[in-house]
Amino acid sequence: MAGVALALLTTGCGGGSEVAGVGPRVTETAPAKGDADSTAATTALDSPKIADLRARARLASCPGPERGSAGQAAGKQSATDQRQAVVGADASRRPLPDVTLACLGSGPDVALGQLKGPAVLNLWAQWCPPCREEAPHFQALHEQAGDQLLVLGIDYDDPRPDLALALAADLGLRYPQVVDADKKLLAPFGMFVGLPATVFVDADGRIAHVVHRPYRSEQQLRQDVRTYLGVTW
Repeated sequence: MAGVALALLTTGCGGGSEVAGVGPRVTETAPAKGDADSTAATTALDSPKIADLRARARLASCPGPERGSAGQAAGKQSATDQRQAVVGADASRRPLPDVTLACLGSGPDVALGQLKGPAVLNLWAQWCPPCREEAPHFQALHEQAGDQLLVLGIDYDDPRPDLALALAADLGLRYPQVVDADKKLLAPFGMFVGLPATVFVDADGRIAHVVHRPYRSEQQLRQDVRTYLGVTW
């Protein structure tokens, strides 16, 4: 019973305005009279408003299936060798789920099941205060690790991609971002406990570790990259 009670507390028990205790959910604003399409304009990824916000945010292009070839091959092999030295080869690691997510910025949709690492996937939403606080640490990781590591943001369970893009622009986030408004990753990544969450993906595209807590510093995030992926720079 104690374990069940703890789980309910962790997930925020549902039904309220708070999601896992991370902050109020931003919902759609009712359209003004005579402007029935105004709500759709804020959420459609192909709307002119989204196009303008994408231009302002200047996110890196979403990774295509060609990632890992050519110039990044050597870096990936080095990361694989380092990971095996740190944690050993683990055949029990689960592959990434076979889901395709739309790109929030520019570039193709991303098929997670075809993605190769090493990679760090950060699940966040603009309505989540801890997500906003830790986001600059992932930007620093993106800048510092370079081609050795893919940093990919996932705007999760968020009805307002326009606000997500505006926040990315305000915070100076440049790493690529995809959208999971339909919560396709709820079960695969154990998102029942809420946001934020960070998924460490090894060079073979398998899940090495999932962290369900915010990162308080760049050093804390960098240490976990070393621990779970064996990647250093």
